[in-house]
Amino acid sequence: MLASGRCSPPPRQSVVYGRPVAEALPAELDALGAGRVVLVSTNSLTREGGLAAKVEAALGARCKEVVTGIGAHSPRGDVLRIMAALKKHDADAVVGFGGGSVCDAVKVATQGLTSGVTKAEDFDALRVPNKGAAPELPYLMIPTTLSAGEFTFFAGVTDERGPRKELYVHPELAPDVVILDPALTVDTPPRLWFSTGIRAVDHSVESWCSVNLTPMVEAMSLHAFKQLYAGLRGCLANPADLDMRLKCQIGSWLSVQGVSTGVDLGASHGIGHVLGGTAGMPHGETSCVMLPHVLRHNLGINGERQRSMAAAVGQEGTPLADVIQRLVADLGLPGRLRDANVPRDILPLIAEESMHDLWVKTNPRPIAGPPDVLALLEAAW
Repeated sequence: MLASGRCSPPPRQSVVYGRPVAEALPAELDALGAGRVVLVSTNSLTREGGLAAKVEAALGARCKEVVTGIGAHSPRGDVLRIMAALKKHDADAVVGFGGGSVCDAVKVATQGLTSGVTKAEDFDALRVPNKGAAPELPYLMIPTTLSAGEFTFFAGVTDERGPRKELYVHPELAPDVVILDPALTVDTPPRLWFSTGIRAVDHSVESWCSVNLTPMVEAMSLHAFKQLYAGLRGCLANPADLDMRLKCQIGSWLSVQGVSTGVDLGASHGIGHVLGGTAGMPHGETSCVMLPHVLRHNLGINGERQRSMAAAVGQEGTPLADVIQRLVADLGLPGRLRDANVPRDILPLIAEESMHDLWVKTNPRPIAGPPDVLALLEAAW
């Protein structure tokens, strides 16, 4: 059943697909009038022979520096390193190449520049939603995973003092341009590609089951799930199939449009945030483990919606939790917290911390307190 309410349009953003980065990136930078660019990426992509060389070649003389070594879950220290490079070169655009950690680090770096951030503690002031100045520096993102953070107006950055991953929200935080080039995903490790694909599946499923679902998101989340289900299985059968990779990228894009228009997610995402920031678990893998358990927890509230989603991928009569769990297993991904090296003794801490997350509070079946979360974590361990 759809919720009543209003639907805000997505943030202004151009999404380029069907064109290789060598053609698309220079054209987009020309349109922006950008001549001094900093490229932000990871060690694995910028190693000798890595795919970042293709992005650097597309940038040519515009590339003034490559900032690499961005850590998982976007530590504040890495955000400050990006800001320092942008200031040093008086950059008029920044390009991110990589996954969600690169994307989120650059988001907060661009906001930090216009908000007067000079040291790690200054980020505390930006933690209040919609506070701080809007980013002014044009930001182009070339994703290599399916986590879909490039399409959202929020970011997760880790405060190393905790450590705790914290949410930053601003309506202008999303990249200005996203370039989807499946050829630049072929070096993404299969576990990372597939696990972030399950993260996108989680976006689509928790949007479809949301407490404030809207008609537009209902259509997009179901189509996203179908694209992802087929695309991930296609990539498993043939990792070099660029059509299947693009299908996954399109599914990822559509999967997160609910979040981009104010549709709330549930406990799989909420608990996953804490598993990431506190236990160091990759976000995609948190969805692999938690989504089936959360679906079973919510079955009495939205069972019919779950059944219709399973039927949409030819699994009529099979519980949606089992459909997801089987897909996770077929992709060779961890299905239990212990398989992802999460110690059992920190589960009570994760349960306590999870109650501070917005999307635990908007789970379709109310989560009353830490004992409810702990029960889910114990079942998942």
